[in-house]
Amino acid sequence: MQLPPSDIHPKLSSRARLQTDKVTGKPVLLYPEGVLMLNPTGHAIAQLCTGEVTFQEMVDKLAARYKKTSQEISPQVAEYLHRLRERNLLEMPGTTQ
Repeated sequence: MQLPPSDIHPKLSSRARLQTDKVTGKPVLLYPEGVLMLNPTGHAIAQLCTGEVTFQEMVDKLAARYKKTSQEISPQVAEYLHRLRERNLLEMPGTTQ
């Protein structure tokens, strides 16, 4: 998988929102067609998808949080963002789908 440009600003789609499940207390991403249960890593990534943080800043923050190198986690973050984008839950202005 090709990494997105390092200066791209991933942003959750306006149709998706982060929330805490009232029953389980776990983080979820709500959207019109359903709900996506988030594991802690997915939640950490989704929280950074504000449109204000670049892909590289996101990777650097996650690398520090999980004590990994940016090179180690960059492909995994890119893959997760790609999966969110495939579900139309993520906008990445300036890239083609």
